[in-house]
Amino acid sequence: MGEKGRAFAKGGCGCLLVFAGIAFVAVIAGGRAHVNLGGAVFLFVVGGLVGIVVLAIYNQGKRDAD
Repeated sequence: MGEKGRAFAKGGCGCLLVFAGIAFVAVIAGGRAHVNLGGAVFLFVVGGLVGIVVLAIYNQGKRDAD
């Protein structure tokens, strides 16, 4: 897996973990939370795209520093 693939996976898993944290807080506060398979896949893809964008910005900064 290349650098972009790792960034996509980290971003996707991170987005799912953030959702789980927010859902946990909502449930503790007395609310309800659920996610279906389509929603989980959408969150993963959006997080993966954010991960790729962050990687591109990081790499551009590394190039500018050299």
